[in-house]
Amino acid sequence: MNSQSLFRLAAVAGMVCGAAIAVAGVLETVAGQKFPATELLNGGSVPFGIAFAVGLYLAGYERMGRFGAGAFAVHLLSFGLFAGVAYTMNFVLVHEDPAVVRLLLEGPARWAFLATAALTLLGTWLFAAALWRARTVPPVALALYVAGLTVLSLTFLLPAPVVRIGHLAAGLGMIWLAWWLRATAGRAVERSPQFS
Repeated sequence: MNSQSLFRLAAVAGMVCGAAIAVAGVLETVAGQKFPATELLNGGSVPFGIAFAVGLYLAGYERMGRFGAGAFAVHLLSFGLFAGVAYTMNFVLVHEDPAVVRLLLEGPARWAFLATAALTLLGTWLFAAALWRARTVPPVALALYVAGLTVLSLTFLLPAPVVRIGHLAAGLGMIWLAWWLRATAGRAVERSPQFS
């Protein structure tokens, strides 16, 4: 697979993830609660986000330097852990008795969820800082991406309306960045547009 195809594949993955997240947020806002379709969208979309993050990094890694490489590694690791949490929350815990979930969260699972949230926050902010420093991606799209993922990483600590806004921000930011990645696919990194 050549780099142009890889970037396009990553862009499609980003659009799928972003659309799924945003649509889930809108549907939950209208319905006032989660339901099977939004659980599927939320629980199944995160792996596409991992593929998108890889493409986003590869599009600007030369400008991101060592800091960018470290930030990307943390972001990728945290995205993988977050995928597990999202899957668990949307496909397992929603079908358990609330008393069982409370009991589960009194044990080691609570610390695993909290550690994942902290690592996801750290990875998101480090990767965003590296992308911002490289000045290759649209800054408003990056701001939406960071704001949305910040909220989503704290899903279980925040009120539902705030989480739904986070879904919309993360989804729109991801779609915008994916569109940018798709438009720049195949171009040399040195020729990528710089944003100030």
